Amino acid sequence: MRAVVVAVLTCLTLACGASTASPASPSPTTDQVTTKYVALIHDYWIQLMAADGATATSNVAALVCLGNSSRTSPTDIANVDPVRCGERATAVLAVHQKFQGDLELTSAPPRFTTEDRTLRTTLPAGIATVKALIAACATGSKDAVLAASQAYVAVMIPTFTDALDRIDPTVVHN
Repeated sequence: MRAVVVAVLTCLTLACGASTASPASPSPTTDQVTTKYVALIHDYWIQLMAADGATATSNVAALVCLGNSSRTSPTDIANVDPVRCGERATAVLAVHQKFQGDLELTSAPPRFTTEDRTLRTTLPAGIATVKALIAACATGSKDAVLAASQAYVAVMIPTFTDALDRIDPTVVHN
């Protein structure tokens, strides 16, 4: 009788243990983590270019914030438009803030540790300079907008964009 009770208790213990145990979820592979991370970077850049109003041949933000009608043209203060720049800067700020939140929820693959650190340390300064740009736009001063735009560019290019280039070389980030 004792053997039967022990056998029943053993079976119950095993059965209960089996019913509460959940199967181990598979860990993502390094390739999956890398693919997800690169996709995050790529999508961020596409969204940022949309916020800039950038196409293959033009960039509205570069024109209305920096006065540059093309990548190679000199700055022309007459092209700076504080109202339109403010619209672009507000859209850029939203993209940066979303990306910052996405980064907080994402681990970088080991091969991008250095680049990830660059993104995470530079992005807050970029966000701060975009906020300063929005404030400059509110003044209506073309000179203030140009100076704030140049400060933003100085923070983001080349340190931030070079890190993006190394993570996602399918796109030129500048």
